[in-house]
Amino acid sequence: MGDKRSRFEIFVAILKITNSGANMTKIVYGANINFKMAQSYLEELVENDFLVLDSKNGKKTYSTTDKGRDFVKKYGELQEMTE
Repeated sequence: MGDKRSRFEIFVAILKITNSGANMTKIVYGANINFKMAQSYLEELVENDFLVLDSKNGKKTYSTTDKGRDFVKKYGELQEMTE
């Protein structure tokens, strides 16, 4: 069995999936997490301005903000430094 992913690794996965907008189903499948976990992570990412939630015609779409893209970039740089 593989190593457990860190909270930040899941954040980065979600932020990459939502870079051009994504609904809950796409996020759950893409990040390989369950619906309940996705809700919790999405709430935190929206609260911290890494994601923005757009609700149109009853459909919710999450999109990565500039702050979220910056987080992904810096996380990648940190990973490179520790390899």
